[in-house]
Amino acid sequence: FLMHLNSFAGRSFNDLTQYPIFPWIIADYDSDEIDLDDPNVYRDLSKPMGAIGAERAQQFQDRYEALASCCTDEDPPPFHYGTHYSCAAYVLYYLM
Repeated sequence: FLMHLNSFAGRSFNDLTQYPIFPWIIADYDSDEIDLDDPNVYRDLSKPMGAIGAERAQQFQDRYEALASCCTDEDPPPFHYGTHYSCAAYVLYYLM
């Protein structure tokens, strides 16, 4: 399903900086075994990865507010996330 969804979104097999995207859906990384029927195993997909956990969400909010307070019209607009969620290194790691 995710491979087709990536294709429909216009992502290419030929460009490792844009393909593929596989969302982080598991929240339980501590258990030896996980029950896929337990909803607590999955992360809250209504929030971006940066908003998972109050401390992490506050860090990104603080960054945004700091950038907003010092931006001029010539500067790029403030942002929460400074990097893309996928890069060639991640893709190559999962392909190996």
